Amino acid sequence: MSNRIFSVRGWATLLLAMTVMAGCGNEGKPTQSSMADRTGSDIALLEKHGTGERDAFRIRTDTTRNRVWVLGPDDVRVYDAAKRPIRRIILSNWSVAHFICAPDMVLDGSGSAIISSNLPAWLWRIDADSFEVTQHEISLQGKEQWDIGFGALAFAADGTLVALTASANSLWKIDLARASARLIELYHPPLKTCALTAQLPR
Repeated sequence: MSNRIFSVRGWATLLLAMTVMAGCGNEGKPTQSSMADRTGSDIALLEKHGTGERDAFRIRTDTTRNRVWVLGPDDVRVYDAAKRPIRRIILSNWSVAHFICAPDMVLDGSGSAIISSNLPAWLWRIDADSFEVTQHEISLQGKEQWDIGFGALAFAADGTLVALTASANSLWKIDLARASARLIELYHPPLKTCALTAQLPR
């Protein structure tokens, strides 16, 4: 199935507010830069390779491996520190809807990329070494009937992958190995935003 893009309207404004989330951090993870804090060099990189602001959802920088990952509407592109393309990866069965929060991408401790879909509850993992793609159909425990994907992604300090639904009304802990997700009970519901601003329970 080919990728389908219903609408791409500017840069996604997903902000992974790791300092706001209680207990969340980047320890043991590659240093990442989001599009919210993108630099002039990030924009120049996109333009150099024919990718404008309207053609990308997220930029992630892995300073350990000197790589830049760009999540676009049709693919994921990886560049080296000299801005040379390393790999272009197509995500099978990936599609995007414009009326909910945009998809996201994070880098795990190995430098591999995890990408969300904002339509079904699916995640893709791209291995940092082989660039092999693994697709995970995530089961929402207790809410299996929900037909919603994920917007913002983040890693908690303990390495747990956390995801905000694309409708921005619930927060989930993801177990990628088991392809399942558990709803996080919060004292206050997440704000109606595409960013992870809700506090995790202690």
